[in-house]
Amino acid sequence: MSSDFDDDDDELLQALITGKVDGQLYRADGEIAILRAQLVQLQNQKQQELLQLKESYEQTKKNNDEQTALLKHAVQRLEDEKKFLNNELRTTSYSKRRKTASSSQGKPLPRDDWDQLDSSVSSLEPHQVSVSLSTPSEAPAPSLQIAPMPHKVIKLQNESSVLIDHLWNYCISGSSRTCLDYLSKVCIDFDLKVEDLKIVKRTAISSGITEFLMIKKNMRLDELVESFCVVLFEVIDKLLLEQKILAVPFLIALIHCAICYRPIAVGKSLIVTLLEKLKRQTDRLSFLVDSNLDEEDLINYHDVPNQVMVIEKFIFIFFVDLIEKLVTFASLHDEPFVRQIWKDETISTDLFVKCLPENTERFKNSSQINLVTNYVEMLISSITPSTFGYNQGRGEVLNDFKIMNSLIKIFLIDISLKDDFMFYGLNRIIGNNADFKKIDSIIPVDDDSLKNYIILIPQPIPMDLLDQNTLSDFEVQSLHEFHLLNLRLKVGQLIEAYVVTKQSVDILKQKEYFKSIIRIIGFEQIYIMRSPRSKYIRLRIQIVSILVKILNYLTQDIREINNLIYPETMYEMFVVLLRIAFGSDSLSIDAYKLLTEIRKMGIRKPVFNAWSESKARELNHVNYQDVDGKVLADIESDFANGFEFPYEIDTVELAREILNIFVTHEEADNLYFNMNPSEVQNFDEMDLVE
Repeated sequence: MSSDFDDDDDELLQALITGKVDGQLYRADGEIAILRAQLVQLQNQKQQELLQLKESYEQTKKNNDEQTALLKHAVQRLEDEKKFLNNELRTTSYSKRRKTASSSQGKPLPRDDWDQLDSSVSSLEPHQVSVSLSTPSEAPAPSLQIAPMPHKVIKLQNESSVLIDHLWNYCISGSSRTCLDYLSKVCIDFDLKVEDLKIVKRTAISSGITEFLMIKKNMRLDELVESFCVVLFEVIDKLLLEQKILAVPFLIALIHCAICYRPIAVGKSLIVTLLEKLKRQTDRLSFLVDSNLDEEDLINYHDVPNQVMVIEKFIFIFFVDLIEKLVTFASLHDEPFVRQIWKDETISTDLFVKCLPENTERFKNSSQINLVTNYVEMLISSITPSTFGYNQGRGEVLNDFKIMNSLIKIFLIDISLKDDFMFYGLNRIIGNNADFKKIDSIIPVDDDSLKNYIILIPQPIPMDLLDQNTLSDFEVQSLHEFHLLNLRLKVGQLIEAYVVTKQSVDILKQKEYFKSIIRIIGFEQIYIMRSPRSKYIRLRIQIVSILVKILNYLTQDIREINNLIYPETMYEMFVVLLRIAFGSDSLSIDAYKLLTEIRKMGIRKPVFNAWSESKARELNHVNYQDVDGKVLADIESDFANGFEFPYEIDTVELAREILNIFVTHEEADNLYFNMNPSEVQNFDEMDLVE
């Protein structure tokens, strides 16, 4: 009985102990949970305090930076004002001194006037005045004599103010009116506000631009350029969206003027922003160069009058000109930035393919010389040791090989003139500007036929301008030939720059390229022989010279001829290079003797090629009257004219070096004697054997 009671007592005791322990464990867990919650709360409070302190620090730093910038600006303005006031003080002192001196001639000056005059004179530079007092034996009273000095006022002009003045007077190439003159005749039928630029409906657009510039005139130059360009492009976007295109080309011209004023003021962010905006607009207008549509299809497709079509093409050329200028400015920065902008997001690959197509038929139909020139200049700007064009590999849409194919076609295929595309553009004055008369007639100088001094829509183009067949005009064709030859010369310089910068000719080591270069040289030589007195002979000679230089790069380290040249190309190469190397040595000697004799006789008229001789005198900075006949003949004969003096000495030497790779000395001598038979009258062939 007692044992049972003891067992029950033990169990009860064990249960009490276990319950007590469990209670302590629960209490400990509760305390731990409370402490953990308090710890988390403290950590959160600490984190919030850190964030608040960081935000407070950033805000304080930002405020301090802004205050520092304001103080720097204030200091700069104070320094400018100090310089201005010093100049004004000098001017005022000089004027006051002159008045005092003129009023005191022959009279003694009171003491107060002497003190005042001394203080005025002391503010001038020591070398600007000369003071001499007469001795008592010469005059009873002292007199002041001051040497005369020029009246100089130094004006300090703010760069932003000069830019505004530049914008106010900016003209499009070939125009007799400024851009703001055109915009003073154009209005829109709705109110437009972009930041601080406000254009009121039925009011001249130029007034809103002028007011905007006056508001921003105290801004720093780079800030003013960026603000002006971004705001104006926003206006262009809105006008194009509403199909109010009359003012758009002149707004583009003002943006071009602003960024060209000081290229160093054009930052990377502005370049990227404008290129992205331009990509959207040029993609929208790229149908204008589509080879699948002719002029009638375009007009029917658009259902718009002639003047609107002309303005759209004018705008498109200006857009691509602006892209070219921005890409050129990008090359002033580092190579990573050049690589950054040459992407489809900023420079459209579709537009590149349309303007500079690789397909031969498409190239014939759609290539337009202004746009091709734009992209050639852009490609030149993209050349660095690690970049060229879109920097794409072989399998991609626009790799270096495809771009090079398109460039070679510029030499082989003539780029024809296109209707309503004959404009100088914004970047150069070359080629034709015949269609600008149509643009000028769209915006009247005074009032239109309805006596409106401000117009909303383009005016009809006069019938006499529409009926003109300018494409067949000799002067137009001549200017186009000059433009095309300059473009081909620029392409040659691009290829040479690529080879020199990259230190590699791998991209050109293809049989088709070598064959094309040989044929291009042959074509140019045929043109020279057909028109030896042409005014553009010097450009064709320069094209031949630069292509011979490229051939020399290709053949310098050649090991296996068959890997570079087709067998049938070898004969063509011998013909074109022999014309350069040994073509007219004897003729050049006789021509030089004749030219010297004529110049010694005092005859000062053109002898062989008037344009080549004039260019030779221009390059040597002489006129007919400046030098004697012998020196004048030396100068004129040293400039190649394609016939009597065929090529420059450097070109001749390079051609002989290339031939030396492919022929032996005996073969070269035979070739020379065949090309110059007059020099081998008494030549014995056995001399070669000996």
